[in-house]
Amino acid sequence: MINRLEFYRSYRRRFHKKLTQTQVEGYEAIFDYWDLYKLRNIKSLAYVLATAYHETGGRMEPVREGFCKTDEGSIRAVARLYKRGKISTNYALPGQDGNSYFGRGLVQITWEDNYRRLGRAIGLGDNLCANPSLALDLNIAVRILFTGMIDGLFTDHKLVDYITDHKCDYYNARRIVNGLDKAELICSYASKFEKCLFVGDPNDKDI
Repeated sequence: MINRLEFYRSYRRRFHKKLTQTQVEGYEAIFDYWDLYKLRNIKSLAYVLATAYHETGGRMEPVREGFCKTDEGSIRAVARLYKRGKISTNYALPGQDGNSYFGRGLVQITWEDNYRRLGRAIGLGDNLCANPSLALDLNIAVRILFTGMIDGLFTDHKLVDYITDHKCDYYNARRIVNGLDKAELICSYASKFEKCLFVGDPNDKDI
């Protein structure tokens, strides 16, 4: 189990001296999932944390694409990306059912098919696809985060492809979510989280 008190002490030295209540709740939800399912490889957890930290801009709470406060804001943000040629398809256009599948969560899942696949994988059936805002629920977002990264449901790349007891490739692990976009930056976050976790749980130093 993660020694959370020691984790936060180390985190304050390596990241930020102060944490918001929302940030603490995000870390706690991730640790709760980790402990509940008795997951073991601390370096994998470090990369999961680094991914969530990057994808949420350090907020550690489920966010809408563009860090917008409303669905309408995210829809406009995606439309601007499309207009500027940053993306080839405006995936945020509402469908016949009125739903828009822009990025939401601790990892920015997009597209209707991805919402359907992730929803089914975490036991929600088609409810996540029918109500994509469920991805903004912290506990659901944590389940999506872990299931997507462990089972390779974001890009077909899995955590175990890059991080095991015998290897650790934080740089290429970015392929689990989004090619090599910001891979070096996220690698640096993972290295710092690893130090925080090893301080917090010295029994895992041999992993």
